[in-house]
Amino acid sequence: MRLFISIIALLYTLSFSVFAADSDTGLTDPNQTLKTLSKQTFARLESERSKLAEQPEYIKVIINEELLPYFDYKYAAYSVVGANLKNTTAEQRENFVNAFRTYLVNAYGHILIKYDEQTITILDNNNFKGKKIVSVPVRMRDNNGQVTQLSFKLRKNKKTGEWKVFDVIAEGISMLDTKRTEFGSLIQKQGIDEVIKLLLEKNDEFES
Repeated sequence: MRLFISIIALLYTLSFSVFAADSDTGLTDPNQTLKTLSKQTFARLESERSKLAEQPEYIKVIINEELLPYFDYKYAAYSVVGANLKNTTAEQRENFVNAFRTYLVNAYGHILIKYDEQTITILDNNNFKGKKIVSVPVRMRDNNGQVTQLSFKLRKNKKTGEWKVFDVIAEGISMLDTKRTEFGSLIQKQGIDEVIKLLLEKNDEFES
């Protein structure tokens, strides 16, 4: 349930109705990363609405092309594995990242295809100079006036200088912490191959 709530929150933030800025499409400012991500994804959803109605699976194309370029899924996957990462091989890490990435695409697509437009306010974090990880607060208001407090965590790539999202926290619930709790003990007891198998099974369920 926690992961479901976090994913819902993340996906609803893609339906921004107001943007503080739209001229800078770079990733060197974490606030602008969120604004660019949301603007481009929402515009794509609007322009492809008829195609999505006929071909629901096309939502995965949109997610791959519009969402994932702004999401550091490899870092997120490694964070889920946590301290167990040192006990894995390069092949296992690659397999886990690939399975985790597909899981995100499937989970996001399953929910995003049903989304309804929300009103979002980004509370810019302007204290990011010299930092590697920051949180950007976001407030989501639904059509009934209910407000959900969100926080996006972004990480700066030291080589490219780009900020990308790696976690979303909804009402104090972290997506990564939820998955780390879910998979941590299983990795310790049965190994990462068992978790990879579990993710592949979940991915197959999305396809059925």
